[in-house]
Amino acid sequence: MARRVHYQCQMSAVEIARSFVQAVQARDADAAAALCAEDVEVYLPGADAPLRGREGVRQMIRMSPEFTHSFRETEERDGEVLLTSLTRMPGIFANYTTWRFRTADGLVRTLRFDLKGAN
Repeated sequence: MARRVHYQCQMSAVEIARSFVQAVQARDADAAAALCAEDVEVYLPGADAPLRGREGVRQMIRMSPEFTHSFRETEERDGEVLLTSLTRMPGIFANYTTWRFRTADGLVRTLRFDLKGAN
């Protein structure tokens, strides 16, 4: 009888961050939430408190308007993955957004955003 060997390939922090962003761009709230820890915290610019948990991630995607993102740079620094994009809502605004991910055990633990004017 042949023995089956199962291999589990854990994604790198950069792959997790990119997969999360792809899920957000596809507006696939469940796929994005599946990449997160149960106690994930998402800090949105200008919000008084973070969105918490996988349901908070789903809420972020449901309430977000449709933006276009052109990714410019990926960097790992001080335990974070930073993905920087030119974020646009055509005819309304453009800015540079840096998505700042902290991951552990193959899951997103925290997500913060830095915004910088594009003009």
